Amino acid sequence: MIGVLGPGGIGGLVAARLAAAGHDVTIVASERTAAEITARGLRFTAPGMPEVVSYPAARAYLTEPVDVLFVAVKATDLLPALQRIPAKTLGNATVVPFLNGVDHMSLLRATYPEADVVGATIAVEATRHRPGVVEQVSPMANVTVTEGNDVAELLAKASFDVATHPEETTVLWRKAVFLAPFALLTTAANAPLGQALEKRGEWLRPLIQEAAAAAKSQGADVDADAIETRLRGMPSTFRSSMLKDFIDGRALELDAIAGPIIRALGRENAPATVDAVTTILGG
Repeated sequence: MIGVLGPGGIGGLVAARLAAAGHDVTIVASERTAAEITARGLRFTAPGMPEVVSYPAARAYLTEPVDVLFVAVKATDLLPALQRIPAKTLGNATVVPFLNGVDHMSLLRATYPEADVVGATIAVEATRHRPGVVEQVSPMANVTVTEGNDVAELLAKASFDVATHPEETTVLWRKAVFLAPFALLTTAANAPLGQALEKRGEWLRPLIQEAAAAAKSQGADVDADAIETRLRGMPSTFRSSMLKDFIDGRALELDAIAGPIIRALGRENAPATVDAVTTILGG
């Protein structure tokens, strides 16, 4: 039994792929979204694929144990969302958070002391068009998981491109060092990556260097130069999820994405990150 908390772009993608692979999936979502999926199903499209409709169970609260719970809500929604997953019901399940940032790991372990919380990240562009309707935009859906569990095999069989790493800190910070510059640059410029580099391209390297320095201060193994090469090689049309939230007037994951860098280095040692946050906040 698989549980998915938060069937947005990422959670909906995970639920749809696991259901297509033959797993018994339960989605936990708001009352409205649960009702939509119960009545109309979960509609999923991906590049080069026809639309697939599945009918996972959908509820407002987890009422039965699951073997694995994927947590795929925004960091800004995490605390209220966890109220839908009672610790007693979850028990000793494996918890796989696909959240931005690094701070959620300690929160999940404190909330679910009996569970096995696994370090994991996902790299994919996916969008929820409306409740129960999800599109995978990017052709890739890459997952990295810490070793010592069955999550990698589970996701590989659901057609994810999966890598493993022995160190949780490195798994989480490698994504953070990539995501923070991408999100902060595109949102501060209010533009997709190509235009953002034209407007504020001089910000990119300092943002990456600060994120990498923060990661290394926490013991993570990261390569700042490789991340810069990867970012500069991405399609010019790519938009970060933070930029999408900014354009739509939704709450931003600034603390989850920029906060760990500033807290690790101190404000005086993270001027580019602080300036980007200030620009985004309108200051």
